[in-house]
Amino acid sequence: MSKLPNAPLLEVIFELSWIANTSKEQEKFQFLLGDMYTQLKDKYPLRFNLVQIPIPGIEIPLDFFNNKPLYRFRKSENSYPIYQLGPGLLSVNTINEPYIWEDFEQEIINVFTKFKDSYDFDSSSTFNIALKFLDFYVFDFNNNAYDFLKNNLHLQIVHSMQSQKCNPSFVNFATGHREDIGQFNFSINRGMIHQKGEGFLVETNIVNTEMLDSNSDISSWLKRAHEYLSDVFKDMTKGIMYNSFLN
Repeated sequence: MSKLPNAPLLEVIFELSWIANTSKEQEKFQFLLGDMYTQLKDKYPLRFNLVQIPIPGIEIPLDFFNNKPLYRFRKSENSYPIYQLGPGLLSVNTINEPYIWEDFEQEIINVFTKFKDSYDFDSSSTFNIALKFLDFYVFDFNNNAYDFLKNNLHLQIVHSMQSQKCNPSFVNFATGHREDIGQFNFSINRGMIHQKGEGFLVETNIVNTEMLDSNSDISSWLKRAHEYLSDVFKDMTKGIMYNSFLN
């Protein structure tokens, strides 16, 4: 098990999502929430409600929160990895400091196994399954942004309205294509991260639609998705940028 000592990684996310806008699914969510907490409370004892109701006494329907996390579970205060639950959503997240793929993979499989034990599957249940990497590349925008993207991330953006005098005040570029393993998506945005400064936020992910049931095993898909995204990262940063992560 190893990792790049100076990686640009911000966060890694495993995400499972499904349609949960029916009263039956909302009822199933309440059971899922309790059952998963019971099974995982020895490992993830801290539970946090992520939704603050602005007006006391006002109830907001659960379908308002479809595919959004309502609860976060931690092993200890401010620790990672975490898992999150909402109507139609399960995620397992970690950040760069504790990240080692083999360990995180086992966390995903463990949480997913408890999900399988707790969720009331229908015969036609379909899920979107995703693995996402978020990286941040620090950049001084007093320099040429387009040259940086071309020379360091092998991304050449050329357009007729490109200014020769100043850098773009924002960058928002995305693309994607279908692979055997699922839909690959790439996006890059200009942004700012506290304690890091300005730079480029890059997300790469693989998303696929799967028929899942209580016997499903995601180990093989996870391995393939991780290998694919690792190869994308190495190809995108090969040369000067990748070498900067090694020391």
